[in-house]
Amino acid sequence: MNTPMIVEPLKEAYGGGDVQRMIEVRNQQCPTKKMGDAWDVANAALFLASDEAKYITGLHLVVDGGITCKIV
Repeated sequence: MNTPMIVEPLKEAYGGGDVQRMIEVRNQQCPTKKMGDAWDVANAALFLASDEAKYITGLHLVVDGGITCKIV
C-alpha cells in the first residue's frame, strides 16, 4: 500500500533515494500496475459495513490489487 509509512523506510532500497522512482518500481510489482492506498482498504471496509454486503458472511477479502496471486 502506498502510505507515508512506506516512503522513508523503502525509498533507498527501491529508488536510490528517488521517491517517485520507488513508487514506479512498486507500482510495476502489482498486477494492476498501481499500488493501493488507504482509501482502497477503507472502501472495502465500508462496503462490508453497508447494506449491500448484508448477506456476506465469513470471507477473506484480500485488498491487494492481485499481488498475492503472484505468490503461488
